[in-house]
Amino acid sequence: MRVVRWVAVSTLAVAMSMASMSGRVDAIDGAGSGGAADGTIWAGVQTGTPPTEGSASICTWTMEGGYDSSTGESSDAPITMTMNGIEYILYTRTCSGWSTVVWVPQLDPAQLAQQASVLVRGRLSSPAVHLAPPADAGVVTVPTWIWADRSWWKPVSATAWLPTPSGVIWARATATPVRMTFSTEDSLRDGDGRRSVVCDGPGEEWDRSIGDDGTSNCSYTYRHASTSHASGRFDASVAVDWEISWQSNVGSGGRLPGYTTSTSLRLTVQELHALVG
Repeated sequence: MRVVRWVAVSTLAVAMSMASMSGRVDAIDGAGSGGAADGTIWAGVQTGTPPTEGSASICTWTMEGGYDSSTGESSDAPITMTMNGIEYILYTRTCSGWSTVVWVPQLDPAQLAQQASVLVRGRLSSPAVHLAPPADAGVVTVPTWIWADRSWWKPVSATAWLPTPSGVIWARATATPVRMTFSTEDSLRDGDGRRSVVCDGPGEEWDRSIGDDGTSNCSYTYRHASTSHASGRFDASVAVDWEISWQSNVGSGGRLPGYTTSTSLRLTVQELHALVG
């Protein structure tokens, strides 16, 4: 069998180390690497801020080749393995006199961008939204204003990077919120369909200075009171659509599949009656 004995031992140790990283990566912050399935980070891919050029010690990379111990013949062919559909090549990396055996995944910038997208999706929280009138004081035929907190409505980015013999390759994914969908019950009967309104942008923030004559580009007007509903309240939700783009340090970039986050609400809607004397 064409394999170097010390490489076989190192390969086993590295493979075991990689197997231990097969779970999901915590995508909130920090760095790490992980498994190789949808929603996870492939082994060998680093997360967080990549090192700047010149900030790390100068390293040399040597691609390992095969060796037949029975014949004493060596081979220039690289030592490779495939895990979860990704090919890895074995290198020895020497930095400041310290050598490490490294499996380098063969990924292009677009594949790294997919990894960055996994990270950025994990950082997208449920929408932080406000209503006027508030959720427990809605009124039939009075528009309910809906808007997202401005501190929440902002782009979110994440970076995945890979050390290689030719230098660090990184890809950054950025998710940008673009629209909200408010969906709600509005019926006296349970389960009698839902109504919705789609709003471009975060909606208009209401305050007392606007008064009763102001208008919003994101509002919903209830036709029925929730007091006759079995629960006394209407179920509702706000979903935010995010567009995701990516760029890299090798001149590539483009669009990635979007993502949606949502939050659930319970609204009390009353019907006001005027008394005529």
